[in-house]
Amino acid sequence: MSDATLQAINDAIAAHIADVSEDESLLLTDWQLTAAAAIATNHERTMYFNVGTNSPYHHRLGLMYRGLEILEGGSEDDD
Repeated sequence: MSDATLQAINDAIAAHIADVSEDESLLLTDWQLTAAAAIATNHERTMYFNVGTNSPYHHRLGLMYRGLEILEGGSEDDD
């Protein structure tokens, strides 16, 4: 992934956080993105992409785990 694309993703996530922060001053410190792409020439295969900041492995793992908790029904506001 190009540096320009990574910066665009970072900027978009930071802008979203600023939009939903409800007058709190929140700063983006880390992010992790997992995506799936269907392969047009082979409908039985899927490619997966995992992109994020250059943070330590345990930070990325923690973000993925928290994301899974949210998907399973946990509140985004739970700490």
